[in-house]
Amino acid sequence: MMHRRFRPLMLTLLFVGVMLGLTSGCTSTLKAVTGTYSYYEVIDGKVTYFRWNPMGMRYHTRVLEQADPATLEAIGTEHGKDATTVYEWDIPILHADPATFKRLTENYARDATQVFYGRTRLEGADINTFERLGDGWSRDSDDFYFGNKHLDICDIDTFETLSMWRALDSQCYYIESEQITAVDRASLQILWGGYASDRSQAYWLEHLVDGADPATFEVKEDRIQTLARDANQCFSGPRVVTCDALNPKGQAYCRC
Repeated sequence: MMHRRFRPLMLTLLFVGVMLGLTSGCTSTLKAVTGTYSYYEVIDGKVTYFRWNPMGMRYHTRVLEQADPATLEAIGTEHGKDATTVYEWDIPILHADPATFKRLTENYARDATQVFYGRTRLEGADINTFERLGDGWSRDSDDFYFGNKHLDICDIDTFETLSMWRALDSQCYYIESEQITAVDRASLQILWGGYASDRSQAYWLEHLVDGADPATFEVKEDRIQTLARDANQCFSGPRVVTCDALNPKGQAYCRC
């Protein structure tokens, strides 16, 4: 029986052998490496995109029939371009200008007139003031964005990000691109597991936790399940649940 420590090496060698077999008899010139496990290659005069994971599994290849081998180049780890087209991996980015296209971050890019999140154009984004704030957040002079979504901020002057998916301004609370109005900023508490509460109500993500008493609302911090309670009842997400919900050690958390 093969020793376990040698299996990854054997799998890698097997994968390389398969690759050599697939390309044998072809004229191949490596053109543009985009990442550790992805690249564009010109084979018999056509651009082919390759991608796989570190163990050589989930292998993906696609011939880019319209790509120009003579002008192909890589841009960062996710993009490539030729004289007429910009690609994210092997998919064209519509409306992108190859001559001025450049990568800003892993997910964001721009050309002379537009900002892109992945392959999606951020309609109306101001390229002169656009900046990435971290995680999925970005902004320009007129609005904030989460991913490729406009937030239509309630109060742009007081907006601040709280985490990789929560933000707040003087009037609204945000879960990614979802907006919750009428939140009380002064009393808002950010709790574990997607929960929050203020002096008037409790929230789970963008949902109100109906019937919850914010004065006694608390959350059980648990890596397996998220449970919350107030003085009268128990909750899982936004829903009321029976109060015999158990934690992984079998001890009742909610005793109402």
